[in-house]
Amino acid sequence: SRRRLSEYIEHYEGLDYDPDKLHQQHLRARRSIDAPADLSLKFDAHGRNFHLRLRRDLAAFSEDFKVEGSQGQLHDVDTSHIYHGELADDPKSSVFGSVTDGVFEGKIIASDGSFYVEHARRYFPPNSTRTRVHSVIYREGDVSDPYAHRRHGHVGGCGITDEVVQWMERIQNSGVDDEQTSPAPGSTPTTVTHGHHAPPSQPPHPNSLRDNEPRFWDMHHYNKYSRAANTGEHTRSRRAAPDEKGNTCSLYIQTDPLIWRHVREGFPDHRDPSKKSEVDMKTREEILSLISHHVTAVNYIYSHTKFDGRFEHRNIKFEVQRIKIDDDSMCKGHEFGSETNQFCLENIDVSNFLNLHSLGNHEDFCLAYVFTYRDFTGGTLGLAWVASASGASGGICEKYKTYTETIGGMYQSTKRSLNTGIITFVNYNSRVPPKVSQLTLAHEIGHNFGSPHDYPTDCRPGGQQGNYIMFASATSGDRPNNSRFSTCSVGNISAVLDAVRDGRKRNCLTASAGAFCGNKIVEDNEECDCGYDENECKDRCCYPRQLSAMDAKNSSAKGCARRAYTQCSPSQGPCCNAATCEFVPASRNQTCREASECSHASFCSGNSADCPEPRAMPNHTMCNNGTQLCLNGECRGSICLAWNMTECFLSSTPRSVGDGVSAAVVDRRALCQLACQVGPRPDQCQSTADFADRVGLPKGGISLRPGSPCDNFQGYCDVFLKCRAVDAEGPLARLKNLLLNRATLQSVQAWVTEQWWAVLLAGVGLIVCMGAFVKCCAVHTPSSNPKRPPARRLSETLRRPMNTLRRMRHPGGAAARSPARAPPRAGHRRPRGHKGYAPPLTYAHRDRPAASAPAGPSGRRAEPYANAYPQSYEMRPPQKV
Repeated sequence: SRRRLSEYIEHYEGLDYDPDKLHQQHLRARRSIDAPADLSLKFDAHGRNFHLRLRRDLAAFSEDFKVEGSQGQLHDVDTSHIYHGELADDPKSSVFGSVTDGVFEGKIIASDGSFYVEHARRYFPPNSTRTRVHSVIYREGDVSDPYAHRRHGHVGGCGITDEVVQWMERIQNSGVDDEQTSPAPGSTPTTVTHGHHAPPSQPPHPNSLRDNEPRFWDMHHYNKYSRAANTGEHTRSRRAAPDEKGNTCSLYIQTDPLIWRHVREGFPDHRDPSKKSEVDMKTREEILSLISHHVTAVNYIYSHTKFDGRFEHRNIKFEVQRIKIDDDSMCKGHEFGSETNQFCLENIDVSNFLNLHSLGNHEDFCLAYVFTYRDFTGGTLGLAWVASASGASGGICEKYKTYTETIGGMYQSTKRSLNTGIITFVNYNSRVPPKVSQLTLAHEIGHNFGSPHDYPTDCRPGGQQGNYIMFASATSGDRPNNSRFSTCSVGNISAVLDAVRDGRKRNCLTASAGAFCGNKIVEDNEECDCGYDENECKDRCCYPRQLSAMDAKNSSAKGCARRAYTQCSPSQGPCCNAATCEFVPASRNQTCREASECSHASFCSGNSADCPEPRAMPNHTMCNNGTQLCLNGECRGSICLAWNMTECFLSSTPRSVGDGVSAAVVDRRALCQLACQVGPRPDQCQSTADFADRVGLPKGGISLRPGSPCDNFQGYCDVFLKCRAVDAEGPLARLKNLLLNRATLQSVQAWVTEQWWAVLLAGVGLIVCMGAFVKCCAVHTPSSNPKRPPARRLSETLRRPMNTLRRMRHPGGAAARSPARAPPRAGHRRPRGHKGYAPPLTYAHRDRPAASAPAGPSGRRAEPYANAYPQSYEMRPPQKV
């Protein structure tokens, strides 16, 4: 019968193996000075035998990993309880977890499915009859989401709702790069109002990971044609920048007081004052294990995904560089608490919680996360800033800089780190299983790497395969797609990684110290490396990283290892026969490297797959079409060395020659001539065209190659061999920096604040000028209104401006200026009035249209449609004769 463990876990089985035996193995492995001994654990569950072989695992932590407390003090923590390994009877399996008090907790990935092992005390009360088992094990497929009916679209799982998206976009689009050095991590965030400068940067934090050397990842002012770029003056500085092909993202993870309280209360002796130190130590170890499990699970997902855009991005990994564990000693209700830690507040919604975390300086890390135990509204499990390939700030490697938002109708500038995110381990008052929280962390990091939620139907198929990691709502993780990225997410993440690689975004990724199977480079602990999968691997002598369905049936098959009965693989070198998987014999005299201008040909030796190093040509051998010389087997010496001279540049600016000044070279073609000089004096620099006949060169000398620097590093030679000046920034960039730089904007803001009355008068004057302009142009604007006079021509106004002014004062024309009635026509008799009767109305046919005008002094109004219908009849009162 099936036994339900929690709302999320439908079936489990208990484990009661001897923990003392495993604990003794763990103590022996921890005391081992040389290579740590392996742990062996056997138990039966779910109808099968499990035989775990475990080794110590530090892959989730960097070499300079540190743990600090709530007040910044460093803790010496033991990581020897964290292990990884495999099943003894399944070479393709993977196991990672921890061993505490002789009890294993973690994940088992086997060929027939995945299993999770947890401590039983998390689910059963201390005095329960079911606590006879120390741990529980359940299948990944037995994890379900009991609150799936409450999660639809943006209202569940991830906290990115429409309202939150608008708030995030306003913040991300308001970022301003600070010119001053940012304060160190751990310092108080700076809030300033517009028109005031930020305070100077603070001294480095004692636990800061930064050194005193400046950072050189900002390449906006780098000019590849400059002297420094071509002479190596700043080689040390540029080498200090992160590796351009880095694949490892450093993590800063903070746990808040609520998760400390939750973990600590899970130990039976947490109320015993005499065991406070012991319980605190166990709490830190369990939190450390929790972080290690989640980072390892995320590594398993990201390292097995190919994020290939314009560049190949493989084996993306995460390393924890620093952990801050906040206990509840600084919170109210504690014996010594004073509520100085903002994370002590329990009633914080998810967006404010992320904003609170983002106020800290985390620019020394690729990403910074907070693990909490808060039950956010709407079933929210996490929230993170979304990266963009161009434009908005946020996501991986983001700097700590100033952002502006409107608070209470006023603009406020606050420094933030937008390389942040948060996840929680409780949902609807129920602890979420590790599978869900691990997928939540992978989902939020996906936002940091530039992937929004999966939107097109192709990227959220549902059904039997399930939705992918970046689906808007949380998933139970029991479907195949739940642990994979969709093609939409892969494309979005690849675009951000491309921007990081080519310098459009800050690059903080570092090179991994370990080997990566699948990059076609044979590294340490690899016999061969033919590619990632069977589509890339065309080598019959080597297994790829991902085994094919046929190779998976072979129990001895392993990625990046040679196949059985093979001597070598072509991926090891060109001297391996791809057909026989054996070394090419020396008797065949097979050329493995062709001769070059500066080296002889090289042949296979018969005892290695590598090609032997070739013999170098004598130094000062001419190469590159007679424009360079060979030095130690490479074509890198200047031809000027053949004449005991040094290479120099012709310049377009005058240079002093003795007591006079030399003439500048104005011919752009001549500036692209190779020049040499005798001695250190630059005024003796001569073009090879000037002494070509003396050294046996063709007439016209030697020209520089297209793309070479010229004019003393002030330009480059184009394809027509003409020297073109280099503008490192360009006119538009200079104009933008002049008008929109931080200093200019702050000066304008300060002036507006002080001279507000001038701004008000200027605004009123602008409105008056606009009204006058519209009024003057009205008489020249054609109208479809038949009552309006025809538009005047501009030439008439220029000849007779007074007429135009009079017309503006009297838009109706002459009739408007003479409102009196016109005299009656000659011969027209006025009708007599009849005594005793009211004056009758007479109807007269109008033979000509009357002028439309406003009412006269008598108050009588003109017929509104008199001009519109000229043949109509009108009613007039009788007039006396």
